[in-house]
Amino acid sequence: MGVRDWIIMIRVHRRGQRAGAMFHRGDLTAAAATLTDALSLAGRQWGDANPQSIALMSNLVDVRRALGDLAGARELGERVVELSGQVLGDDHPVTWHAVNNLALALQEGGEPGRARELHERELAASRRLRGTAHPETITSMNNLAQCLFRLGEIDAAYDLAAESVRLSREVRGAGDPDTLIAIDNLGVVAGARGDLDLAQELHEEAAEGLRHALGDAHPRTAEALANLAESRGKRPGPTLS
Repeated sequence: MGVRDWIIMIRVHRRGQRAGAMFHRGDLTAAAATLTDALSLAGRQWGDANPQSIALMSNLVDVRRALGDLAGARELGERVVELSGQVLGDDHPVTWHAVNNLALALQEGGEPGRARELHERELAASRRLRGTAHPETITSMNNLAQCLFRLGEIDAAYDLAAESVRLSREVRGAGDPDTLIAIDNLGVVAGARGDLDLAQELHEEAAEGLRHALGDAHPRTAEALANLAESRGKRPGPTLS
């Protein structure tokens, strides 16, 4: 690899990091623009069939999903999964990350059955490659629990969501945003089971924690506050984070 390649790689990596920070702040439009810029730079230097471009495209799938562009997320997600399998192999972490992002786009886009199959495959791979207590495995558990909820398998969703919350508290800590999002999701499932007291308790914990961790203006905080309001009987329609 020449000097120019190293320079481009550093620039691409830094833009990818900035996009990730924007995404976690809830600045989705800026994250999408920064990822697109990084992809353009990487593509001009190496083409699409390289690990840097594949990882960036996979992250862009998740950003498009969060922006509500489910058709665009699915189209890009299908391409990334195929490309990553060809270039990096089926057991590469980037490939399974791409599978997970595609599955999320599918379940939110009205294809929970196909999404479930992908989530189950990705969770099994994560357990095998990383272990049950790894943060990425815990996230995979929560994603599958959301999918089961959408499929109407409420008890199975509750059991898996509760396990993911337990592990996330232990591994990440109770105040971590990912833990709090998992707690909020568990509250949605608890409410669907009819355990309204538990649902309100979980939504209160999630909303208070996310306000502290992310601020009142963050989309995740807004979702948690909406779910808390619903659990108190003020508005309909709780949503999974």
